[in-house]
Amino acid sequence: MRVIRGVFQNRDLRRVELAFVAFNSAEWGVWIAMLVFAYERGGATEAGIVAAVQLVPAAFFAPVAAGLGDRFPPARVLTLAYVVQAAALTATAASLLAGAPALLSYALAACAATAVTLTRPAQAALVPALARTPEELTASNVVSGWIESMSLVAAPAAAGVLLAAGSPGLVFAVMAGLSLAGGIVVAPVEGPPPAAAGEHDPLRALRLVREEPEARLLLGLLAAESVAIGALDVVFVVLAVSLLDLGGSGAGYLNAAFGAGGVLGIAATAALVGRRRLIPPLVAGALAWGGAFVALGASPEVATAFALLAVAGAGRIVVDVAGRTLLQRIAPVDLLARVFGLLED
Repeated sequence: MRVIRGVFQNRDLRRVELAFVAFNSAEWGVWIAMLVFAYERGGATEAGIVAAVQLVPAAFFAPVAAGLGDRFPPARVLTLAYVVQAAALTATAASLLAGAPALLSYALAACAATAVTLTRPAQAALVPALARTPEELTASNVVSGWIESMSLVAAPAAAGVLLAAGSPGLVFAVMAGLSLAGGIVVAPVEGPPPAAAGEHDPLRALRLVREEPEARLLLGLLAAESVAIGALDVVFVVLAVSLLDLGGSGAGYLNAAFGAGGVLGIAATAALVGRRRLIPPLVAGALAWGGAFVALGASPEVATAFALLAVAGAGRIVVDVAGRTLLQRIAPVDLLARVFGLLED
């Protein structure tokens, strides 16, 4: 496709996007593997606790991690992020495979989840400097959105195959290898010098969001998207079990329908490349995403549930790509990593 070809003709952007494939695969794969491990030990209660244990430290660390991409060369920070993730995943894999106490494995998995917060802010600060035109920046965000949508479908499936063949420890070991490969791929990228070298004001990004209504609106919309995605695992279970009578396995099918919608939304996001005005597609995507869930809640029927979730998934990827591109356009270059770091919080 022309969009992919255009991005991949830029050597540095090609390396960043290929590494992002490894990042997303590892992020989703190990999340599922650790929840399976916790569920097998203590059921849904322990799985829920472990999920919180992984997310809470990451939320506190995210603002600190985000500042690194502004104060140090973002390309070097991105490479470091992959290496740190690989090390944390390797340690967790070793703990699981050696049969170490579960608490140690949970703590190491929390370290790995915390390390994940380094990647996206550094990449958000790096990509605008690597893109040669505004169109190439949009195209790069489109490709990143495709990668995330494909990962929502492919990574859980790959984790399932690895779990069937081995154990959660095997999943962590394979994903550690992928993270290390991502670091190797992105290491040759030079990138720009640090945009805010010597600055140590962690609250400047928050002041920007408070003082600039456009940045506040975009950040709020993208944050709402993240919260909604985080809640979908529970929503899918409620839909499948309580409303649609599909049983527990139905939650997986509903999740897959949402992910498949994101993949189908590829065509819609490709149309964003070359557009100066991204607000109309952003609004359309938000209406499609939210409207699909409103329609599903008003009249939950099996016949329409899968189609509506596919529409919601397609709307989500349009919101994500358009919103992130607009935020990269309006945020000062020396605040890009910190602004995007707020989304990891």
